[in-house]
Amino acid sequence: MPDRDILFQRLDNDQDLYFLKDHLRELYRLLDKRFITVDYAASVSYNSDIGDVFLTTLTGNITTIILSNAYKGRILVLVFKQDSTGSRGISGWPANTKLAGASFTPTATANSYSTLTLIYEDTNWVEVSRTLDVR
Repeated sequence: MPDRDILFQRLDNDQDLYFLKDHLRELYRLLDKRFITVDYAASVSYNSDIGDVFLTTLTGNITTIILSNAYKGRILVLVFKQDSTGSRGISGWPANTKLAGASFTPTATANSYSTLTLIYEDTNWVEVSRTLDVR
């Protein structure tokens, strides 16, 4: 691959800085797949600046989910694995999360996986897809 020059013009206003930050985020995302394991807690935070795909093993019920550092077009994949007991639930989605149906309920079967894919459309996290009962 040939060398490429990166040219930076003078940054004249705050919007230029925003675009630069956005381009740097995308560059980082391309360099690193960023699969992140997040430890279980009753309140779980998924920071889209550090990951695109998050895995949480459910050893109890999640009652609060925090989705941070969103920007238009950001896609997050949340993977939930039931522990060997199973029957763990998830609630407490942010108000700006738009799910198909009233909620997202992971499969209760022990050691099964459930996934939820969301895209940020500039105001809301919108569900794109879900999978349930993956074993």
